[in-house]
Amino acid sequence: MLLDLIAGLENELKNPLPGKTGQVKMAPSPVNNARFNFKHIENAKLGGVMILLYPDNGSVYFPLMERNKYPGVHSGQISLPGGKKEIEDSDLVETAMRETNEEIGVPKAHMSVLGSLSELYIEASNFRVFPTVGYLDSKPIFIEDSREVVNLFHVDIKELINPKIRFTKQMKVSDGLELDIPYFDFQGQMVWGATAMILSEFITILNRIKI
Repeated sequence: MLLDLIAGLENELKNPLPGKTGQVKMAPSPVNNARFNFKHIENAKLGGVMILLYPDNGSVYFPLMERNKYPGVHSGQISLPGGKKEIEDSDLVETAMRETNEEIGVPKAHMSVLGSLSELYIEASNFRVFPTVGYLDSKPIFIEDSREVVNLFHVDIKELINPKIRFTKQMKVSDGLELDIPYFDFQGQMVWGATAMILSEFITILNRIKI
């Protein structure tokens, strides 16, 4: 299954990406369309995250992590491995690979890159996030950095594309507004916000190749 998926993704990631069309399906409502017009924001921080696919028992999975508590807007949230671009990173793909290695212990040399998804602007933390799609030939030994990661869990991509795991709830966000928040329920974990929007674009691509 992994080989077929890789072939399909390599082809689709070379084509025009869904972008906003895919992301907005899991965006908080009412949708702030300004977040999709971020090219003019010069002081935004840059970050890279990784959707890292790997085979296990005939299925294909990717890891999500529960972040540790810290002073910040993303404290305790569920996210993809990733973080802020550092000076030594040649590009944001390198950022995603380095952060994945640091946070969950997967060696960079074991990762193969398939391509990238659309950038996404996160207003709450003023980040432009660049998602990379990669894969491993086999299931790795994950080594979590306890300073960054409270829990690591693994999502089957067949579960990801199941519409029955999508829900909506009302939440008060950091500025006091009450919004309708779409989210995925993965094994009892609420995955929302930027991570859900990135995964929503990824689902759009997966549905194109009919996994």
